[in-house]
Amino acid sequence: MTLSPRRDRQVVRILGLLKTLIEGGRPTVHQLAARFKTRRETIYRDLHALEAIGYPIVGDESGRLSRPRLASEARPTLPPVALTRQETAALVWAAKNAGSRQPFHAVLPTALAKLQALAAGREGRLAFAIDGAVGGWDRGVKDYTAVEPVILKLVEAIVSHLRCKVEYQAPSQSRPRRFPYDAYRLLSVHGGLYCVGRVPAYRNLVTLAVDRIRGLELLEEAFEVDAGFDPKRHEAEAFGVVWEKPMTVVVRFRADKAPFIREREWHPTQKLRTLPDGRVELTFRAGGTLEIARWVLGWGDAAEVVRPPALRREIAAILRSAATTYRRRTRARIVEGP
Repeated sequence: MTLSPRRDRQVVRILGLLKTLIEGGRPTVHQLAARFKTRRETIYRDLHALEAIGYPIVGDESGRLSRPRLASEARPTLPPVALTRQETAALVWAAKNAGSRQPFHAVLPTALAKLQALAAGREGRLAFAIDGAVGGWDRGVKDYTAVEPVILKLVEAIVSHLRCKVEYQAPSQSRPRRFPYDAYRLLSVHGGLYCVGRVPAYRNLVTLAVDRIRGLELLEEAFEVDAGFDPKRHEAEAFGVVWEKPMTVVVRFRADKAPFIREREWHPTQKLRTLPDGRVELTFRAGGTLEIARWVLGWGDAAEVVRPPALRREIAAILRSAATTYRRRTRARIVEGP
């Protein structure tokens, strides 16, 4: 029998809840709701469902289920959770596409071996065949293997809402700075890993490149996430990782590049229009002037920014400067000779 995605999530959530109780954990219902990304009312329904099938769940001394646990006489076992062929394939595919410098890549072979042991029958073997059928590589990547402890601490800070003391080395500074930091969310964007959060002394969000964090200490000081922080809005409005005020960007591409523009989604808000001469016009609304400019410049003379005027002027200035540099170096080679 195939379960609906909603029912599948419910089953997995209830089994995860049962596993937590079997292990002797005493989280509150509020913490369980945060862990499973659902409402407290849903957790209460899940607890009652476990009671209905025979798991003795008790609460605190007053009998309230705000901090649920299994009765001391209970000795339950956790039912096995089987993965579908698509789920196994998804995990193997994700592992194969993790670059060699990505965090935790060194332990992927053992994780895949354990997954293969759990994948039973022909369906599991077929899904696991992806391991030997898919390859690839990255260029221009950062090495995150040395910052795995920092990543785990950031995750703990995010889920526990604990303030950090960060030692951060910015490229423009000769020595690292230390400052308190409230980590909101880790972001993986274009192969880079970043943390979005807030420095208590500043109003705006602060994005840190994880590989530039030289040290991180968790403090025994809780923080509240700004109610205005919306990760979905961040994703929708940013072109890359930088979150700036969105602007309407219009770029026209030469006709021979039009097929390459049409076949990808460059931004969730994009709209395409074919011009009479075969060129394609791409319009989207996003912030991050530096990242947008770098992307446009990557298309060379095949791309022309129509708006906003400030972005058009900036790219024109960069191209003039580059042309001057190339002309100067060409003249120098002519004078020096071959």
